[in-house]
Amino acid sequence: MTVISEAHQLSVADRSGRLLVAGSSFSLRAGKTLALIGESGSGKTLTVKAMLGILPYGLAMGGELLFRGRNTAMLSKQEWRQVRGRQISIIFQHPEQALHPAIPVGRQLGDLLRSHLPLTRLEAERRAQAMLGKVELKAPALVMKQYPSELSGGMNQRVMIAMALILEPQLLIADEATSALDMITQAQIVDLLRELTREAGMSMLLVTHDLLVAGYLADEAAVMQQGLIIEQGPASQILGSPQHAYTQQLVEAAKRSHLAVRSM
Repeated sequence: MTVISEAHQLSVADRSGRLLVAGSSFSLRAGKTLALIGESGSGKTLTVKAMLGILPYGLAMGGELLFRGRNTAMLSKQEWRQVRGRQISIIFQHPEQALHPAIPVGRQLGDLLRSHLPLTRLEAERRAQAMLGKVELKAPALVMKQYPSELSGGMNQRVMIAMALILEPQLLIADEATSALDMITQAQIVDLLRELTREAGMSMLLVTHDLLVAGYLADEAAVMQQGLIIEQGPASQILGSPQHAYTQQLVEAAKRSHLAVRSM
């Protein structure tokens, strides 16, 4: 099966040379979901930022990152503008930080479409409204006119999913996309992601510390600890029969958390 994105000995270092991501390698197959699992500070988000070419100032990437066979380190700023959003998109953990507070939702979606496609404003608005309906927002015509502050957290996350998918990218990155939501909304968003990515035949990099979500969505899993991938393979194998002590601890903690919720 075609590999859409892969990393070879990916590293991220600060100015002092201290490694924050230490030589990780992984591959993501077309149409499949890879879960990048680890606790906060393990290097997951830095890996994502390296994949998007948006590492913070003062950090440097080493190794090699490929997307559809192209070394992304060689992309110009203009080429990155065509890749981000159009070919690789991301759903952030906190939509209120990603959505512009002073611009109505519909205009934000429309502007994104028109920045990549030769559409009239009316055509972009129609596509935007249809996409809001596809992510199961009720009254999408009304949502188009509303500002992010007028929507709930779950509704804003659906708007973020709409923005991530509206250009039909080949790779979707979901960076802790459900962790800030309540349990009922989280379950709804997880189901929605599963349905929409499978329907589009899209690849997804799922960045999460939630093993239950990873087990439900992912085909393969890679576990990060202190900037290094320590175990990877089929998700059912990694989560069902972990070999590394750290992964075993994560699985046991997830089981205890699940039992605690079920006993409520």
